[in-house]
Amino acid sequence: MRLLAATLHTLGITLADRIDRPDRTREDGERGASTIEIVFWAVGLLALAGIVYAFLGSWINGKLGGIT
Repeated sequence: MRLLAATLHTLGITLADRIDRPDRTREDGERGASTIEIVFWAVGLLALAGIVYAFLGSWINGKLGGIT
């Protein structure tokens, strides 16, 4: 669980750094994320949340059987 928290923290810091500094590789001065990039991030985060939910649900259900 600490690995997940550390990964998400690192991702947040990296994204905050990318937001704070302008992208120097683009010559046309375009800034911000395109719509398709936002959609990909949203789908990825939803998939991650689904995986975590499924893992925790199966783990809790496995522990419930041992309680009785």
